Amino acid sequence: MAFRVSVRKASLTLKRPEFDVKAGLATSPLLPWVPVAVDSSEARRAVEMEARVDGVEIVEWMQLAGADNAVFSAMEEEYRRLGSRVLTGSGDPFLPGLRVGDLRIESGVRGSTVRERGYAEVQTPQGSFRIPAGGKATFAKGDILAWGAVPWVGWIQYLATLVQWLELARVPVRSRVRFPSSYGLVAPQFFKVAPRAPVPLLTLRIGVTSNTRQVIAVRGRGAEGRYEQLYFEDTFEVEQGESEVVYNVFGIPFVPAFTLEIAPADNTQTVLDYIEVFPPV
Repeated sequence: MAFRVSVRKASLTLKRPEFDVKAGLATSPLLPWVPVAVDSSEARRAVEMEARVDGVEIVEWMQLAGADNAVFSAMEEEYRRLGSRVLTGSGDPFLPGLRVGDLRIESGVRGSTVRERGYAEVQTPQGSFRIPAGGKATFAKGDILAWGAVPWVGWIQYLATLVQWLELARVPVRSRVRFPSSYGLVAPQFFKVAPRAPVPLLTLRIGVTSNTRQVIAVRGRGAEGRYEQLYFEDTFEVEQGESEVVYNVFGIPFVPAFTLEIAPADNTQTVLDYIEVFPPV
């Protein structure tokens, strides 16, 4: 069945300018001694204190990867609280290599090659995608929903972080989850919206906390197996603090099950506070 889906912003409010981006967030189950952080630059300070670069056993990329693993594994825990599953990992694809779920970055490729050609390539069962050197990329095709970042590139080694969403958290969401940031490169989050009955209108209330003014993108993608399908997209601008945006989603003949993508801007610290939906799903 063919669906026509559109979205309209009903309201956008700053609930309060005071904020705490870390309240209620999980500590890393992988590196529990690293304090809670939304961006790995902050987590790196704790890693550097515990494992200083000595040029023999500890080198720079290990610190960088450790901080990313602390931030992203903590996000895994927050997503698990929602009854769903996401896998993450950070490391040097050249050696020892990097694989996360169904995602694998080509191994044996030097950092100098990545820098020269401008990207690292990730293989998936649904094809490959490229992550710009010093940048990030989202991949959505079939049943593969993934994200990757390459924040640092050296001569031989380089750093990559991969994320694969395996089981999407279903709205409503009533537990905080961070948008993890790899040295300023912010990952999106994805949620399943599946109406119980055919309805022509669905209302979403989305609460976010941001440490700064920014523009956040929202997209409605197809359900699992059709992630590449794009039903709608929009943006909303929030101030520093806790904000709420309300969207009305219209569907003809009705609103189908879809995947909600929320993507904050880079160089921000952002946390999803909640997603409420009406009628209840």
